[in-house]
Amino acid sequence: MYQNILIPITPDHEALLPEQIEIAQRLKAEGGKISAVSVVEDFPTHVAEYMVVRPDQKEITKRAFEMLDRLFADDPDIGRKVLTGKPGVVVAEYAEKTGADLIVACASRPGSSGYALGSTSSRLTRRATCSVMVVR
Repeated sequence: MYQNILIPITPDHEALLPEQIEIAQRLKAEGGKISAVSVVEDFPTHVAEYMVVRPDQKEITKRAFEMLDRLFADDPDIGRKVLTGKPGVVVAEYAEKTGADLIVACASRPGSSGYALGSTSSRLTRRATCSVMVVR
């Protein structure tokens, strides 16, 4: 059983969220906690310098928090955090910083049959210092 479980949430994988939550709840030790995290990606500077209209990071972050509040409205015990950066990197760093002992992530079905995971879940499994469970 795990004491500190982290669930990374991506809007394009919302359909897998109930399964992520169910797995996390089954694996959570008595007295353990579950936290959800969403990541707002930065635009690379080499791209941003050519953008006519720049995205409002504060507004994007606000919408990410609203998404987490909506998704977890029925479970106020699940913590919520929004991070900025590359998801496969910052989620692993956040997990280590907060002492997470399990990450319950989801994976896309990449187009190439040679890959077992999407790029974010692949980075996460390589970088995380704790156990990672990938849900499809």
